[in-house]
Order: sequence, then C-alpha cells, then structure tokens
Amino acid sequence: MTPSGMTTMELRKINRRNIYTFIYEQKESSKQHIVDSLHLSLSTVSQNLKLLEAEGLIRYPGYYQSTGGRKARRIEIVPDAAAALGVGILKDKVHLAVIDLYGTVQQRRTEALPFEMSGTYCRELEDLILSFFQEFLSSHAQTQPAGIGIAIQGVISADGTQVSYGRILNNTGLQLKDIASRLPCKSLLFHDSKAAAEAELWNLPRLRDAVVFLLNDNLGGALILDRRIHSGQHMYGGLLEHISLSADGPLCYCGSRGCLETFLSAGSLKSKAGCDLDTFFSRVRNGEENVRSIWLKYLDTLAFAIRNLQAFTDGSTIISGLLNSYMTQEDYAYLDSAVQRLSPFPEQKSALIAGAHGAFAPAIGSALFFIKDWLHHI
Repeated sequence: MTPSGMTTMELRKINRRNIYTFIYEQKESSKQHIVDSLHLSLSTVSQNLKLLEAEGLIRYPGYYQSTGGRKARRIEIVPDAAAALGVGILKDKVHLAVIDLYGTVQQRRTEALPFEMSGTYCRELEDLILSFFQEFLSSHAQTQPAGIGIAIQGVISADGTQVSYGRILNNTGLQLKDIASRLPCKSLLFHDSKAAAEAELWNLPRLRDAVVFLLNDNLGGALILDRRIHSGQHMYGGLLEHISLSADGPLCYCGSRGCLETFLSAGSLKSKAGCDLDTFFSRVRNGEENVRSIWLKYLDTLAFAIRNLQAFTDGSTIISGLLNSYMTQEDYAYLDSAVQRLSPFPEQKSALIAGAHGAFAPAIGSALFFIKDWLHHI
C-alpha cells in the first residue's frame, strides 16, 4: 500500500489520468512543465507518457524554441483518439455530426428522411447512422467510437431510453432500442433543445446562467443554472416554447393559445412570410419593406420574450438553432437595443450570445455527452 492508503495500481491510474487531463486542458505541454505543475517525479511522468503514447492517446508534434539548452519536445493529445456521433432528428431531415475529443466537428451531413413512427423509418434511420459513422471510422482506423447521441423533439425519460411525450413528431413511446439495436457502441436519446444547450455550454467555459432559444422550425428552449441544464421534476424544465404571450393568440400544437412557439418558431416566420427562409432573408437584406417589417416584428417579439426571461433568471441569452445562421450583426444590435429598451433594469453590457453551431447544435450537443464521459473515464 502507498502512504495515502491507495494501492500502487490505483495511484498509477490516478497519475495517468491527471497527466492526460493536464495535457488535454493545456492543449500542449512539455515533460518538464508536467513535472513542475503536477509535482510528480520525472520518472513517473516519463513512464506515463510512454504508456499514453503506446495507447495512441498522445503524440509529439515537434519542439519548443530553445531557451539556451536542449529543446523540449511538445506534447499534445491525439484529438481523434476517440470520436462521438451526434444525430439530430427533425420532421423531414436528419443532421449528423462526428466530433473529436475537443468537440471539433470532423464530419457532418444532412440527409432527407421524413419522420414517421414505423419500423421502416427506424431501420432506415439506423442504416443511415451506421453508414455515416462507419464511413468516418474506416478513414480513421485509430479512432475509438465513444458513443452515439440522438437528439429528438420530445420530452425524454430520465434514463435517455424513451420519448415520454412528443406532440410535434407524434413520437410518444419511441424507444431507443427501436433505432439503436444495431449501433456499434453505447447510445442515448436527448431532448433536442437541451442537447443544443450542452453544445453552447461547451464553447462558453465562463458562462454560469443562461436561457437558450433554439430557433428551429419548431421553437425549443433550455434553462442553464450554475452550468447545469435544468430538467425539473418531470423533465419539462426550461421548455420556454410553451410560455404563453396571449390567451387569445394563435393555437399551438400543444392545444394552448399564444405560446412562444406560435410567434418565434422558424415555421411561424415562414408561414407569415409565405416563402422559404433563403428567399425571405434575401428579400430582407435587399431592403424590401414588407418582409423587413415581418422580420423586425419577429425580433421585437423575441426581445419581449428575452426581457421577461432575463427578469426572472438574471442570466445571459443564447440564440441558437436554424435562424441564428441567418442573423447578422445588425440583427443582433437591433435585438440587443430592443431588449435593453424593454428591460426594467439597467444593463451593463449585452447579455446576448450568438450560438456556435446553428441547426447542428442538437446533434453536436448529444455527441458531447459521450466525449465528456470518455474523458471522465480515461
């Protein structure tokens, strides 16, 4: 036994993990820097580096500039030693994205596949997932599959194995085993907007509290509190799309009237515009007054919703999803000004954050669960 009460094997595992994690977080390091920072012996660090290199987890891409003595070798992790696949299921299409250990998208694709609750759809989806992931893995022979995350519209059971409530896709009761029985690694279901929130959190290490607007064809939302995504007692927490602005407003698919879904979804915007988003935004940017007024009215309504939620959460607001990919700096300036004008509290600076992944955010966020799990168990 070691003096701390741990076995030698346990201590070796801890040292190995700490060294790997240090290199991962630093992006690159040197042997002496690891020794000095982790207060480990040179022999312990050298031994673990040899093991990590033999496992294909680290590499030596070059040397640092000499400071007068022998040049130190640069050490970094192998980012694609493991990869996870994220899948985003929508009414008419599927987004797929492979990410590496730093969450960088290595490969992505969108495939047309209309959703239906049928065995045929489940087999076609499974075939699509298998084909896409195996295509990537076949060209990355050293890469371990970390897992497959499947983001879908609907409330997901706490164990990630079933859609417990789904009105948009009418997918209540869909089970993970229906679409994952042939997948080559562990997989889980995720609520699409909460998966998108995970993707945004990954890129914002200093963020504490925020509301996420997922501006897809159907509106989604998530609430981040102290860097955790709030789920609530029945997994409904943070679903801002069903906050009602007006009891006499448009009928929502949930059966209520005036939900944010009916005002702020990309689908509602397309319906008001009478055209697809590419055409709509092309006309907006060309200054057509009638479509520009529709867009500004949309931004005003979004600002009103943000104002109300900021008064409740006192956090940031992340704009994610499909519409974010169309928004310009001018749009964000207008939205920010509208929010601050409506706010009952003086704002020190903008609390609006543009999402990083657009329509692929749910797919990427669902894959990140398995990257974090892999890193945790390295």
